[in-house]
Amino acid sequence: MPAWVRRRRRVVLHGLPYFCAKLLNILEAENWDVRYQAQHSPWGLLKLLVDLARCDLAFTWGGRISMGMFLWAARCLRKKHVVILWCGSDVLYAKGDLEAGRRSRWVAEKLHWAVSPVLTEEVRALGLKCEYVQTSFVDLVKNLSPLPEKFSVLAFVPGLQKSSLYGLDQIQAVAAAMPDVDFKVVGWREGIHPNGPPNLRFLGRSEDLTLFYQQATVLWRPVLHDAGVSFMVLEAMAQGRHVIYSYSFPTCVRATSIAEAQRELERLRSLHLSGKLPVNEAGAKIVAEVFSPEKVRSTLFRKWDEIIRPSAENSTSCPEQYEFSNSSPIRRRSTEA
Repeated sequence: MPAWVRRRRRVVLHGLPYFCAKLLNILEAENWDVRYQAQHSPWGLLKLLVDLARCDLAFTWGGRISMGMFLWAARCLRKKHVVILWCGSDVLYAKGDLEAGRRSRWVAEKLHWAVSPVLTEEVRALGLKCEYVQTSFVDLVKNLSPLPEKFSVLAFVPGLQKSSLYGLDQIQAVAAAMPDVDFKVVGWREGIHPNGPPNLRFLGRSEDLTLFYQQATVLWRPVLHDAGVSFMVLEAMAQGRHVIYSYSFPTCVRATSIAEAQRELERLRSLHLSGKLPVNEAGAKIVAEVFSPEKVRSTLFRKWDEIIRPSAENSTSCPEQYEFSNSSPIRRRSTEA
């Protein structure tokens, strides 16, 4: 039996704390030793370096084309297997690095994955080889709660600095135009709230948004740039909520302007008032079938194993992946190595 079969494969996670911690929770397995250091104290950094030195693969959640401290350490330790996962607005920051001449050849030569087909193409436009790997997941909601009696809208904005990116101006404008509808903005990290109509409330950050989804009829995500797949969108769909998104996504309505978003909200409210607006069961079904923790767990272990194993042992089979139409996921076979 080959040596790589006899011992546990070691993987070090690094990057965005929320997503790394979330991912770590589903990766416990007999043949794998997956580690993540959330604390950046001197002792935590030392443990991270020790884990990095011993690992078979380093996996960083957050894309970049320049060297960061973690990647510098991986290079100094001569780590061969490094996977860089692109998400969110990573491409926007990478474009700045590219324009400033901060592109690292070593980083460019590592394996680059992206969380959606849309983002994969954006990363490739930077001159990198990139593969779409489905890594987004939410827990299954077995019993969908009914829509609330009063029509309401939920949105996310982390603060003033990123308010333009997350479409705060759109939210304020539509809330002012629909004064009888409650709008809630979650994730606000600042003590001072911007001016807005009385039906627009700013709430702080919460690790569990379940109650907010259950109290909302619609999640509205008017971001200027996103990965094309959002954890909040998936979580809202899993709860059977309707979603308005600035990207095309199954069971979601795409809106890229104030007028489009308001028109869709008016339509949904009219259905709600007439008692004809159902729970978004189709969205919940898609999340359960495509974005389950079990699917992501098996995908990562399989692909990590193919990377770590000697090249002669690598499987030549093509992994099953997904691309999206406007209504449902469509299976396709990967053509990339």
